[in-house]
Amino acid sequence: MKALSEDQSSRKGQHSVLLLYGGNMTTKLSIREQASANLSGMSDMMKTYLMQNMVKKVTALPAWQQAKTVALTMSQDEELSTELLIQIALLQNKIVVLPRVLPKRQMEFTTINRETVYARHKFGMLEPVGGRVVSPSEIDFVLVPGLAFTRHGDRIGFGGGYYDRWLPKVKAIKVSTTVTKNLYEQPIWPIEETDQVVDQVIVLDSES
Repeated sequence: MKALSEDQSSRKGQHSVLLLYGGNMTTKLSIREQASANLSGMSDMMKTYLMQNMVKKVTALPAWQQAKTVALTMSQDEELSTELLIQIALLQNKIVVLPRVLPKRQMEFTTINRETVYARHKFGMLEPVGGRVVSPSEIDFVLVPGLAFTRHGDRIGFGGGYYDRWLPKVKAIKVSTTVTKNLYEQPIWPIEETDQVVDQVIVLDSES
């Protein structure tokens, strides 16, 4: 895994202090509920605009353009659709891998193509059937899903802890996208030692 930058290391230290001594923290559950409501409350037109902006901004990244193998995800109902991004990656002849849930809150990533069949997991998300399981060391770029983020890369996911367990295995650049309403300057939720940060957070409803 990439070494933390000086800024990230400093924030980890600050987080440890908060965990030890407390503070005015909001629960992760309440943040998840608010972030999910922010996404669910968007119009279809706005979601389409943001999805197109996501594709534009992600594919413009040098890390994306240089990547041979990209780890993406099948979006859930309240998330912005990743279908177009997946199709573009395939058209660009990238090796596209998607997650598949394993026991004990683990997951693996498997290759897909245009003929891949998907099955709905008991948790509700679609997973690829078949495909070659790819080692984390083969992956060059990871699009990490989540509900809320800070500008520094702190992340609140969906509560299963799958990515927090898997991301330490990956040396690839880790990128997430979000909207302004779900972006925080600093974490207002408790940070745990197992929480993983991403390298870059792209704000979709911003010109920057």
